[in-house]
Formats: sequence, structure tokens, C-alpha cells
Amino acid sequence: MSSTTSPELCVSLLPESPEQLRRWMPEAQAADLIEIRVDRLRRIQMANLRALTDRPLIITLRTREEGGFWNGSPQQYVKTLQAAINAGVEYIDLEWKRAEYALPRLKLNNFTRIVLSHHTDERSYTRLREILWQMQETPAEVYKLVFSAETLGDNVTALKLLEDARQAGMKAIIHAVGEAGTLSRLVGAIRGNAWTYVSVDPHQGTAPGQLSLLEAREYYFIPHKAPHTHLLGLVGNPVQQSRGWRLHNYLIEQEFGQAGRGEARTKDFLYVNFPVDHLDEFWADWEEYLYGLSVTIPYKEQVIKFLSEATPEVRISGVCNTLVRTAGGWRGYNTDLMAIETLLRPYREELRNGGVVIGTGATARSAIAALKRLEVSPIFVVGRNEERGKMLANLYGVDFLQEEEVHYAGASGIIQTTPVGMAPNVDQYPVGTSLFRKDRVVLDVIYNPPETRFLQIARERGCVTISGVEMFLLQAAKQFELFTGRAIDLEKVRRAWEMIG
Repeated sequence: MSSTTSPELCVSLLPESPEQLRRWMPEAQAADLIEIRVDRLRRIQMANLRALTDRPLIITLRTREEGGFWNGSPQQYVKTLQAAINAGVEYIDLEWKRAEYALPRLKLNNFTRIVLSHHTDERSYTRLREILWQMQETPAEVYKLVFSAETLGDNVTALKLLEDARQAGMKAIIHAVGEAGTLSRLVGAIRGNAWTYVSVDPHQGTAPGQLSLLEAREYYFIPHKAPHTHLLGLVGNPVQQSRGWRLHNYLIEQEFGQAGRGEARTKDFLYVNFPVDHLDEFWADWEEYLYGLSVTIPYKEQVIKFLSEATPEVRISGVCNTLVRTAGGWRGYNTDLMAIETLLRPYREELRNGGVVIGTGATARSAIAALKRLEVSPIFVVGRNEERGKMLANLYGVDFLQEEEVHYAGASGIIQTTPVGMAPNVDQYPVGTSLFRKDRVVLDVIYNPPETRFLQIARERGCVTISGVEMFLLQAAKQFELFTGRAIDLEKVRRAWEMIG
């Protein structure tokens, strides 16, 4: 991909029979290129393969040494690639390790070009860079270097190598395989990879961590992006249950898509998930690539140390769930607090008898701060972690109760902030149901499912219930505005959420 074009997608097909290949072809036509892996086909008629599509076609014979299925002789390898050249395909994938033998024996022409590929278990940036320069000594149109990913940091290795290739004037495809390497495919697509390999089947790719054509086109909108696309994401652990990335990418496309594709967009964004085990390592690796971050458990308090500027909501709560890059560094926001305060403000009269916060985590801190700003008193914090609960009690001047003491809390508002009851554990619910009385206000911050068992019990007992979906949509709308600089109507966010749901 050049700096002035949109990212391209290449569907990679690994058929076991010509019939299976023909079934896949209609859907594969939506891609920019098609790769046919022939290493599992017994009888190969290259002319028939060429006739299946008018898309640029790559023929690949992946050997077992490189992670494929083919185990023939060097002579058969050359014969197969020569047949592809003779059939008029646009590209042949030539394994770097076989190039010394194959290249002098191949009768090349001015039409078919070479993708010189290498798959390795090496993960060291230094060693991979050496391999890349060694590959460059063999003439090719595109240089494809693929390595195994074990950590989130391996994706950054791929991005650094891609930048090295760009500066050297090499047209390259560099990414990491494995579930840990998916980000190298996503971010690599907007950082200069010649194209991005995707699968035709969302449930079965040709390599671990591979995106499907559907995901790349309709969920991330990769073909519409450009090199100047800003990178956004959710950092936390776990994050796989989150669908916020779907919402943000859909809204980005809705709001900025009318400008066109690629370079036609003066402003664009891509939102991804970052499953982070160690926050400091993540920040050291990824900070230079980021434009904005959403933050979830367990890092809403830890990220504050990275801020150059904290908004009042962050300062009073000690919690940050949104970071935005500015000219002076990173500014932190707490859109959870803003959303909770907005949702409860219409019930200030009902909350005159006090509030109860279930949980002692970062979201509990946001809930306490929101109740304080609404001048609710008294406030009780209920949780199992006595040390944490007493810390919050001393910090905010509220009362702490152990879970078995929850019935002592007299309050007309209950905010549930723990993950208990989140999908898939939808039958579970935390303490606090003994407080439910008619007309009491109950908010559960969980948004999946929209009505938790906790809220269901509250509704059945006549309480006013507020779903975590409302909080999620409010804070997501605010985050979208902070990230993109464009305010968005809440009802538009709601419709988008229903659309992707």
C-alpha cells in the first residue's frame, strides 16, 4: 500500500478440493486480491484456477517447513510455480529458503510478480531485522515476513520492522501470527502493509489470529482507512467480552465516512482492543502509536501516572477511564463519573435519604464521587475487601460496611459496581437485594446483559431501575467526542448500539 492509497485486503483460501474452492469464490470476490493456497490440492489445474476470478491472484505452495501442508521435491515446487506463471497469475509466493534453488529455474515474465515470503519462530527485533535485510538481497516485488506472536509487544516489533522496510523503499507485508498477533494485522494495514490477509470464513482462517473479510470490511472498515488514521483502543484485562470497539468503529464510519476513503478523509480513527497483562510494559511499547485510550479494569487508577493533565472528575475520583493525546502530553477524563451523575441527577429528590455503592473498585470510586457531587448523604460503601473499603471510607468521608452488614444501610439509591452478574454468569447477583423497596432507585453498571439478575429483582420489587446500557452509551458518546472532537447525539449512539447488537 502506498501512502496515498487505501489498505487492500487479500482473501487467503486453503481448499481441500476444487469444489470447495468454487463454493468460496463468490464471497472472496469482495476482496482486492485472492490468494489460493494449493498445498492441499491433489490435482492442480492452474488454468482453471486463473479462470475462477478476475481479481489479482496469488498462487502459494506453502511447505511444511514454513507452516503449510506440502512436502514434495524441489523440482515439483518449481514446476508448480512455473505452471502458475504460465497461467498468467499476478503473483507467485516464493519461499525465501527455496529462492536460491527455484529462481534460476523459473522462467519469469513481465507480468507475474514475486512475493518473497518467510515464516519464522524468531521474535527478536534485531534478528528479524537481519532476516529482512537478507531477504532484500533477493529481488522481489513484495517481501513478506511472518513470525509467531506470544505477547502484545510482538505486534510493536512488526510495526517497527514495517517502518524499517518503508524507509528502505521495500514493499512489504510484515505481521505476527497467533491470537496475540492480530493487532499487527489491523494496525499494519494502516501503517503500510502492501495488503492484509483475511479469511473468507469468520470461524476458520488459514492462519491463527487472521481476521475474516467480514470483520475487516464491516467491523473495522479497514479499506476506508489511511496512513494518517489515528489509533484508539480499550486497555484492560479482560477485554474480550467488550463490544465497545464495534460501537466506536461503527460511529467513526457513520460520522467520517461521507468524506470518502483513504486520503480523502482529513480525519479518521481506528479503535481496537488491547488485552494488557502489564500496564507499564504496554505503555512503553505502544504509547508512541496511540491517540486515545479507553480504560477498563484493572487499570483505571494506575493510568493516572501517565497523565500530563487531569480533569476535575479525575482529580476528585482518583479514576481515569479516558486518555486523549494533546500537544502537551496526555489529558485524562472520567466519563464513568459524568455518566453516573447524569443518570442520577433526575432522581436527586428520591436520593435525599442516601445512597449505597456495592463494590470497592475504581467504578465504585466514580459512583461515590458522583453521589458527592449530587450532594447525596449519607453514603455507604459495601464490599468484601475491608482494606479497600476502609480506604474509600476515609478518603471520601463515607461509611463502610462488610457484605453481611448491608442490611444496616438505609438509603433510597443503590449503585451496583461489581462485575458479578456479567455475561456469561448472568444468574449471579451481588449482595444488596435486601435493600430493594418500592420506588428506590437502582443502577447496575453492567451492560451485558442489559438487565442483570440484580436489576430484574429490583424491578420485580417495584424499584426504579437504570440499566448499565444507559451508562455505557452516555460515557461512550462522551468518549467519542473527546477522541474525535465531534459531539454526537445520544440517540444516534443508541441506534448504532442496537444495530451492532
